[in-house]
Amino acid sequence: MEKLYKTWAEIDLGAVRDNIARIRAKLGRGVHLLAVVKADAYGHGMTRISRVALRSGASWLGVSNIYEALKLRKAHPEARILVLSAGMVGHAEAIVRHRVTPVICSAAMLDAVSRAALRAGRAVDIHAVVDTGMGRIGVWHEGAFDFIRRARRTRGVRLQGISSHFACASDRDLSFATLQLDRFRRVLLKCRRAGIRVPLVHIANSGALLGLPASYFNLARIGIMLYGVYPSREVVKSVPLRAALTLKTEICYLKQVPPGRSISYCRSYATYRDTAIATIPIGYGDGYCRLLSNRGEVLVRGRRAPVVGNVTMDQTMIDVGHIPGARVGDEVVVIGRQGDDEITVNEVADLTGTIPYDVMCAMGKQVQHRIYTGE
Repeated sequence: MEKLYKTWAEIDLGAVRDNIARIRAKLGRGVHLLAVVKADAYGHGMTRISRVALRSGASWLGVSNIYEALKLRKAHPEARILVLSAGMVGHAEAIVRHRVTPVICSAAMLDAVSRAALRAGRAVDIHAVVDTGMGRIGVWHEGAFDFIRRARRTRGVRLQGISSHFACASDRDLSFATLQLDRFRRVLLKCRRAGIRVPLVHIANSGALLGLPASYFNLARIGIMLYGVYPSREVVKSVPLRAALTLKTEICYLKQVPPGRSISYCRSYATYRDTAIATIPIGYGDGYCRLLSNRGEVLVRGRRAPVVGNVTMDQTMIDVGHIPGARVGDEVVVIGRQGDDEITVNEVADLTGTIPYDVMCAMGKQVQHRIYTGE
């Protein structure tokens, strides 16, 4: 088939499988894995990644919203799917009809799901969310027991889980995460004393997997580490990982440039010697951040080539004057390994002042062609 795409992502499913095996070994027996596949599996392809995760022992799949849940339900009719964000009252009927498990953190949503379940004649599993300090969705920990007790008594729903979410479990300083864990435990203790016991308790994410083993309980929600990326540079890398994503393009144009010529919009770069400037067909329209202008690097023939001039919407210029034999058609690695060198997601995140999650989602969302290996 004729190759019509200009930029592509290679996804190593074998790496995902290996990462899951190591994550499960770290969690130990008795702790279930929820594979977070929201945002199209962080740009890796939700349907394919979910299949690998389930075959590799994940007990649950986690998504952001009902739209993602319905897409996943179509691909995996029997999978246990947890919607991790607060739902809308108008979504209650779809939640019941498609056997999706919602997180619940408001009386309005609790009542809406209850009514939909009673009309359908089937009970719906729900997970209550306790806000222990994230300041996002969830009932504040001070009032969480009353809400949980109400949920337990509500007809048409089964309180299957109680959850919370860490605000900074990937930081070097885990004092606030420890405080959140203590608050969560106090809510759980109050529930136990009232005779309220639930099958699943979860707060651990990727950062907590590495730094807070006391937070595992019996379910852990792991996202970014599935894909071989650590949540931050500050975590202890106690679980070895393999990056699943390699983002590639190729040189589409090359010319010799004398010294003193400006490159790209706003003339932000000028050559200082005779050199070769290559154009690669990727830009901020493809998720390659404009902040990488005059800052980023890519790999060509196993060597680093700096980005010169401003990144444009669909093209970026790189200096390859120091790379012997560079020519049109050469493969360019934007993220990933080539030869003995590697450009990591964390490196790109550092250069752009953001987090690895942002880099993966931005690029993965825009790159339309994926090649899967290792299945």
